[in-house]
Amino acid sequence: MDLFDAIAGRTSIRRFKQTPVPDGDIRKILDAGRLAPSANNTQPWSFLVIKDKKTLAAMAGAVRDQIDRMIPHAEDEKQAQRLAAYKSAYYTFFENAPVVIAVFLEGYDAGTDKLLARMGYAAEEIKRLRPLPGLQSVAAAIEHMLLACHALGYGSCWMTGPLVAQEAFEKLLGYGKEKFIAALLPVGVPDEEPQARPRKALGEVMSIKAD
Repeated sequence: MDLFDAIAGRTSIRRFKQTPVPDGDIRKILDAGRLAPSANNTQPWSFLVIKDKKTLAAMAGAVRDQIDRMIPHAEDEKQAQRLAAYKSAYYTFFENAPVVIAVFLEGYDAGTDKLLARMGYAAEEIKRLRPLPGLQSVAAAIEHMLLACHALGYGSCWMTGPLVAQEAFEKLLGYGKEKFIAALLPVGVPDEEPQARPRKALGEVMSIKAD
């Protein structure tokens, strides 16, 4: 598949057939992520492939439990209803995918950030000057994997909503504070054909500074 066709044709998929995803294809998807660019070539990522249905069900249950704790703190009834909708589908559909890839951000030691701190810059100022290069690196790996999924005939979705249950995921998946999940990518043969969502015209988002 041509790269630009893959970019234009990829959509977020939330419904999957239960067709197994061969290990060889999973490795191709992960390898695409591995080849992404990263800040100072630190490659601050790791990938956990989750196929076990009991584990996925437990993760989805943890998301629902966390949303139940969040709902009483909603700003208004509209937000509470939106959270309830997230609980029933939008944050938990990953449990129905044949495979879920948990993409981790490993520890990222940014010497420049430490230098700026010693110069007196506050944490928020440093974030503005150096907007999370470790997370940007992992985001590049995620996009590579999404395009690889599409090129191989699979669907996926860049999911961060379920990470409200990250504390529970730590226990379920056995990792500690030295890293965290940046996104979940459910992977499978699509069982839907959603239309691409509208994008702003190029003229709305670009400008040129020339001599």
